[in-house]
Amino acid sequence: MGTWDDGLLDNDTALDGLGDLRSKISGDFERLGAAKPSAASTAKLAAAVGVLLQLSSYEFGLDTPDGPKIVAAVKAHAKEIAKLPAAARRLLNRIAAGEGQALAERPAKMSAKAVALLHKDSKQCSFGKREGALFASIAGAAYVQEVAKRCIAMVDEDFEDEDNWSDLCREGMGMGCLGVLLVLDPCKVPVSNIERWRKRAKKGFATLEKEPDDELDFHRGYYANLDGVLALLAKRFAT
Repeated sequence: MGTWDDGLLDNDTALDGLGDLRSKISGDFERLGAAKPSAASTAKLAAAVGVLLQLSSYEFGLDTPDGPKIVAAVKAHAKEIAKLPAAARRLLNRIAAGEGQALAERPAKMSAKAVALLHKDSKQCSFGKREGALFASIAGAAYVQEVAKRCIAMVDEDFEDEDNWSDLCREGMGMGCLGVLLVLDPCKVPVSNIERWRKRAKKGFATLEKEPDDELDFHRGYYANLDGVLALLAKRFAT
């Protein structure tokens, strides 16, 4: 539940969008767990574990609907997991042993500036630690890019309707995915998309300024934080 402040992840709509993204990844576990174990399918499963470790600890709980499914999917790939490099093997064995929630609760390292853009009153990153060993393969990296494409599609959808541009804190379910794009790696995001999002957000705020109301100060802070995140993304994906 959001705190309803002006950080990009301080509202329920953005958190709902993150929930939708996590649900899609949880669905991937069912598909990958049922797939015939192979170097490629196991690499994608490892990457799905890695991405979800960054996004949420809840789904790994053994008393949740998804936790046992994740454990079962990893166990189903045990023979292929045994062939992976030691670091990836150790992590996945811990997932199979039901330790996923503890692993996912370790916070990622993020600059204080970025943390403040996402959560106004937080000193700690809300995303989990990235385990690079789970993304080392070509198939694993490809899976991360699939997740990035889902994020891009959600943000694009938010900016399709001009009526949303001036109320993104309430209508922008994809805004939370901008935070995800700050931590996903390896992936690519077209800078042209980021520039388009940034221009439309600025137009949205300009509309708000023409009709001042009691919430203008809040919107000023929210859109400044949104622009800050988009600026970080533009810098990150410029090369």
